Amino acid sequence: MQKDSNEKIKAFNEGRYPETLKIKFKAMRVDSFRFMRATTHLFYEDIPKGSFLYNSPYAWICGDMHLENLGSYKADNRVAYFNVNDFDECLLAPCLLDTYRLIVSVLVSSSNLDLSMNDARMLCSIYIDAYLKTLGEGYVRTLEKQTARGVIKRFLKKISERKRKDFLKTRVISKNGKYKLIIGEPHTLSIPNSKKEEVTEQLNKWAKQKHDSAFYNVRDIAFRIAGTSSLGLERYAILVEGRGTPNGAFLLDLKETAPSCAAKYVPAKQPEWKDEGARLVEVQKRILAAPPALLADIHIGKKDFVLKELQPSADRIDYTLFNGNLKKLKNMLEDMASISAWDHLRTSGREGSAIADDFIYFAKGGEELKKNLLDAASGYTKTIDLYYQSYCKAYDKGFFKIG
Repeated sequence: MQKDSNEKIKAFNEGRYPETLKIKFKAMRVDSFRFMRATTHLFYEDIPKGSFLYNSPYAWICGDMHLENLGSYKADNRVAYFNVNDFDECLLAPCLLDTYRLIVSVLVSSSNLDLSMNDARMLCSIYIDAYLKTLGEGYVRTLEKQTARGVIKRFLKKISERKRKDFLKTRVISKNGKYKLIIGEPHTLSIPNSKKEEVTEQLNKWAKQKHDSAFYNVRDIAFRIAGTSSLGLERYAILVEGRGTPNGAFLLDLKETAPSCAAKYVPAKQPEWKDEGARLVEVQKRILAAPPALLADIHIGKKDFVLKELQPSADRIDYTLFNGNLKKLKNMLEDMASISAWDHLRTSGREGSAIADDFIYFAKGGEELKKNLLDAASGYTKTIDLYYQSYCKAYDKGFFKIG
C-alpha cells in the first residue's frame, strides 16, 4: 500500500536530531510556503516521468530554488554577491527544474506576499520571460553592488559595510574570561560535551593539513538552528580563533550533508563524488562566480559536512515586507531570473551539462514553454495545499510528536 504524504514526511526525517526536528515540524505547520520548503522530496517524487521539464538542457542546478534561497553573501575574495545560498539539493539536471520550483514557490507564497493569485501568476510569467531572455543571450554576468538595483543593491551595500566584530557581538559573550557562543533560540542550542569533543577533534585533524591551521582552533561549539528543510541534520555554529579573539575571531557554519532529493528522479547520470560534501563544494564552485568564504568539505564519523563562514540569516530578503508592492517584486524576480540563467550558463560544458549554444536554442521555446510551466506550477500548487492541510491535521493530532 502506497504511503500517504504524512507517512512519507515522517519516514524521510527518521533518524534526525530530535531537538531541531521538533523545530522543523513546528515550522512546517506555520504556512504552506514553509511546508513546501521542507518537502523537496515530495516535490521531485511528484514530477511525472514523462514531464516536459525533463526535456530541457542539462545544467548544474541549485535543485531547491525558491524565493528564500537567494541572498547576499561574502565570497572567498571578500566581495559581496547576491546569488543562491543553499546547495543541499544541487546536482546535474534539466535546467527547467530550478525555474519550475521557483515559480511554484511564488504561487504558494502569494498570500504571504499579499498578492492575488492572478498577480502571482503574472510575476511568474515575468520570471520565465526574463530567464529565457537571459539564457537566450548566452552571456554570463554577476550581480554585484555596482550593477544591482533596488532592494538587492541595498542588501549588497549593507553586507559590504558590515564589520565582522559587530556581527560577533550578536552571537558571542565573554564568560569567566573566555569567549562563548550565546546559547538559545532562534540561533543555537547547547551541545553535549562528548559531541563537542568529537567535532573539535575532527576539525583540528582536518585543519592540520592547512597552512593556517591555528586559524581553526576551536573556542566554542553549539548546535545551529537555521533553514527549514535541513533542520534535524547535524549543524553547528563554531567559534574559532581566526586572527585572534575577540575581534579577530570567526564564526563558522558546519552542516551535515545528505544525498540530493532529486538524484533518483532526474535522468542525468551523476559523477561519482568522493562524498556528499565534495558534491556541494564542487557544484557551488561551478555555479557561483565566487564561492562562499572558507568553503570546504569535512568528514566526521560516518557523516559528510560542508564548512563555510557563518553568514547571518538577515542576508536573506524578507519578501513579506514588500506588502504586495508589485513593482518591487517585479524587479526582484527579473533579477532573480537573470541570476538563475547566468548560473546555468556558467556551468555549461562541465561533466554532462549542455553547452551555451544548446541553452540559446532552447530559450526560443517562448510562449508554449511558458504556458506549460505556468499550468504545471498552478496544478502543483493545489497539490501542496492538499498536502499542507493534511499535514496540519496530522500535526495537531500529535502524529509528528517527538519524545
